[in-house]
Amino acid sequence: MKNCVPFLFWLCGIVASAQNLQITPPLENLLIKLDEIVAEKANYHEQREKQAAKLKGQLHGAQTQLRIGLYKEIFDIYSHFQTDSANVYLDCLEQLSATGQDEQLSAYVKIARAELHAITGLYADAEQALGEVDPKQITAANQPLRLYYFRVRRTLSGWMSQYIQFPNIKKMWMSKVEQYRDSLIAIDPNPVTCDVVKADKANAEGNPEKALNLLLPYANNMDEAHTDPYVSYTLAESYHALGQTDKVAFWLAQTAICDLTKGTTEYQALPWLAQMLFEAGQVERAYQYMICSMEDANFCNAYLRTVEVSNVFPIIDKQYKQTTQEQRRRQRNLLYLLGVLLVILVGIIVVFYLQMKKLRLMRRRQAHTNASLEEANSRMQQAMDQLHETNETLQKTYAALRLTDKMKEEYIARYLSQCRAYLDEMEESRKRALRMVKDHQIDELYKLLKIGQQIKDEQEHFYADFDAAFLTLFPHFIDQFNALLMPEGRICPKHDNQLNTELRIFALIRLGVKDTGQIAHFLNFSMATVYNYRSKIRNKALGNPAEFEQKVCEL
Repeated sequence: MKNCVPFLFWLCGIVASAQNLQITPPLENLLIKLDEIVAEKANYHEQREKQAAKLKGQLHGAQTQLRIGLYKEIFDIYSHFQTDSANVYLDCLEQLSATGQDEQLSAYVKIARAELHAITGLYADAEQALGEVDPKQITAANQPLRLYYFRVRRTLSGWMSQYIQFPNIKKMWMSKVEQYRDSLIAIDPNPVTCDVVKADKANAEGNPEKALNLLLPYANNMDEAHTDPYVSYTLAESYHALGQTDKVAFWLAQTAICDLTKGTTEYQALPWLAQMLFEAGQVERAYQYMICSMEDANFCNAYLRTVEVSNVFPIIDKQYKQTTQEQRRRQRNLLYLLGVLLVILVGIIVVFYLQMKKLRLMRRRQAHTNASLEEANSRMQQAMDQLHETNETLQKTYAALRLTDKMKEEYIARYLSQCRAYLDEMEESRKRALRMVKDHQIDELYKLLKIGQQIKDEQEHFYADFDAAFLTLFPHFIDQFNALLMPEGRICPKHDNQLNTELRIFALIRLGVKDTGQIAHFLNFSMATVYNYRSKIRNKALGNPAEFEQKVCEL
């Protein structure tokens, strides 16, 4: 219980800073990722066990030196993961050191034993184990072991100074922390770990700005795959000293993510972050983080971490339960409200059903009325359709009659004019013949009558007059007629306002003269010639050849 009092003072400082914590979007994204990692914690533990199992498999048949190296690697895996398993392999190393009289290995075992004792809370045993280390083995000639010794010394002294209440003894341990920290700075060749220790010293001396200057260059070069938990945690302590709570939480989250993904179960960042989130109002997330921290501390058998979590967890657990009870009370009230709403909804449904029943009856009546109206409307529509068809027929008939009248008028006028012209020509021919007879020009008269050029001229004049009359009545006949033919069969007259033989044949068909004999007589052709023209043009029609002449009649 005496170890809890300093921890509570430390917790009060965290609480005071967490009250001002604002969950920014970058921090929220990081916390969401941390939530996922906490939920999948077992997978990372399994990965760490697989690493250890792989090394254990290499122990079979291994020589002494290789076996020592493998034991050390397995110990490193288990030291901050599962101290009982780490102790088993440390015992194996101790047996090898005793058998081979290896003083350097013996010193390593004592330092490692002290580290395990410190993790499990056996501080006196840890101090005793470190005191048994031969000073000759921690010289500059054995640099890795020397660094390991001073790091364990600094860690143990730090925990002792943090949890001892008596001022004089506390001051003594703090002095040892400074001593071992300075020793690490003096002998550590690694710039990263050395700067971490320097930053830790700057924080302890109340100079967090110096610590930030040392560590931020490393932090800026870190990514998700390469995060140093010592750099991140020391940055969190620096920002805590400056009162920048959002950055404290950010770097604690970074540290926790790194710890959990590596399978570490002895850590400080996650419980600290949970306490800050609890004071910021995120009770459920803080509760889950505390549960994770307690499970890992018990799994690792880390007494110090168990004490830290156990002293805070009841507070968070109580608040979490109160919050849960409040949520359940709200859920009950909501269920009661939903029940009342359900009863009201049932009443509304009943009323709605009765109204729908009435509405269905009204709809049936309306449907019957609509059916009667629809039937009457259908009969009226049929009468309108018949009237429309009759009207269209009358309009077509009227249009045909108008066209027929126009054709009659045009051709009667042409006929009278042609007859008058023929009479004049006959009178002129008679007078000319009389003059020739009178002048006894019998041979010239005979030659004139034999040539028949006048008949040909009159026939050409007749065709020209027919073409002019027809194109006056049907000015677009040629274009419309060609539209019924394939492109390669279309007819183009040599002269404008003039028809050729094919067009005259189908012009007569458009006028209603369909008999081949009549057409042949009219154009002074044989019936075979007219028939061949008609067949040739029909074969060039776009559609059905049998329907071609009917389409011509409709132009």
